[in-house]
Amino acid sequence: MSLSDYIKKKRLNALLTQQEAAKLLGYKKSQFLSNLELGNRKPPLEVLKKMCEVYKIPPEEMREEYIRSTSKEAEETAEKKWDESEKKSAKDDGKSNGE
Repeated sequence: MSLSDYIKKKRLNALLTQQEAAKLLGYKKSQFLSNLELGNRKPPLEVLKKMCEVYKIPPEEMREEYIRSTSKEAEETAEKKWDESEKKSAKDDGKSNGE
């Protein structure tokens, strides 16, 4: 589960609309929260900590989910960079061999 899906699930479990949750988190409009839940923005740590209070999530649970999510993203980014490098090397090798 992505972090965005996790925070949406926790908001729904708290029986809050996006508008209600946004106000409790200190935002006038729900657009910020919508962007977090859609994965369009990464939530600042301060917001995740506030969500623990508002959604009644144990901080350790949120911490674990945050670490799992960011670790997965870092792994995917590293794999992509490595694969792109391999493709570039293969292409460059073909050029140097006269292909």
